[in-house]
Amino acid sequence: MLDIDSGEDIEVLYRMVQIKGGQRIDKFKTTDIKRALRFHKWYVKRFQEGLLMEVIPSKKKYDWKEKKIDYSFE
Repeated sequence: MLDIDSGEDIEVLYRMVQIKGGQRIDKFKTTDIKRALRFHKWYVKRFQEGLLMEVIPSKKKYDWKEKKIDYSFE
């Protein structure tokens, strides 16, 4: 995915979530949009209900003690 502010390509986590009774239930996580959409299509066909898709960008964290950069999804 392309970041609007910096213009660089960033990795994104696509998370499929079911909300049932006020509870969030994680069903599927991937970094590939085609795989996420294929899973959603299969899930709707199988269970006749949709899922919420969250798009979570990776964040860069710098550890100054070890002088390394870690990327994580939050």
